[in-house]
Amino acid sequence: MSNPANFAGRVEIVLRQRDGRVADANLRVMRPTAADAMVGRSADEAQRLLPLLYSICGVAQGAAVRLAIAAARGEPAAPAVDADVLAEARREHLWRLLLDWPALLGLPREEALLVEAVRHLKRGGFEAWRDAALRAPLARLGAALDACAEAPVPTRLLPVMSAAQSLAVWPRLDAGFAAAPHFEGRAAETGALARRAPAVGAASSAERVRARIAEVFEDSSLGCASAATVAPGVGRAVVETARGTLMHEVALDGGCVVACVVVAPTEWNFHPGGGLAAMLAGLAPAAAADLRAAAERAVLAFDPCVRCDIEVG
Repeated sequence: MSNPANFAGRVEIVLRQRDGRVADANLRVMRPTAADAMVGRSADEAQRLLPLLYSICGVAQGAAVRLAIAAARGEPAAPAVDADVLAEARREHLWRLLLDWPALLGLPREEALLVEAVRHLKRGGFEAWRDAALRAPLARLGAALDACAEAPVPTRLLPVMSAAQSLAVWPRLDAGFAAAPHFEGRAAETGALARRAPAVGAASSAERVRARIAEVFEDSSLGCASAATVAPGVGRAVVETARGTLMHEVALDGGCVVACVVVAPTEWNFHPGGGLAAMLAGLAPAAAADLRAAAERAVLAFDPCVRCDIEVG
């Protein structure tokens, strides 16, 4: 079995300037196909091992592979919020909102608040604690975002759908689709913004972060999971994670995995023809340092699940 660390991968972004603005933004997600490591394994082994290949959102990955295998065995699952997936997604949101965004905007990092949040997410009482403890610091974050927000750019949002609904859009999934997913033939954005504003035509980095803040305080489809039988021996699961829609499709022959496809949110959001590429291509900074700072804010607003390297030339 390969070391799980070998599956981490990265996003590479190359920005080229001309006449004082970004003339070209090239995005590329580079990571091994973890699903390939499941082929030839027993279904039970795949359920145990696949979540270990993902250092982020392992709970959601585990739920997705478990539900997909059950559906392949003829046991679909109606949409329902998975409490463990929801807790993980809220923790991921708060990591960004309390640590990464404050650091990027020159605000104090809120490590103690994050520790408390994780404790309440594990032991209960999160909602009551959240309402008392998080509104003020997240309001400060919102104000800082407003002070440096870039102009909105057009974006196409991926609708939230159950596994059964997804079959009408994508009858089968494959590795090519997983590497460059599309909705109705075009790149689409998934995540908090798509879950909360399905009709939006343009959005800024600040609006994406505000959508994430809203999901900390309000109910949405965050944490929702479902599964459908695609064909005899083939099952698909759809799970709404912090970063967006996660899909697993698993084919079984007896008790053995003969095919496995994982379509992750980062491949949607960092598609070379998607909303982030459009936002980066529209940057017109006053100086190289301003460009890098603006690019880092845009990237964090789209929330990669792997390391992101930005090259400015």
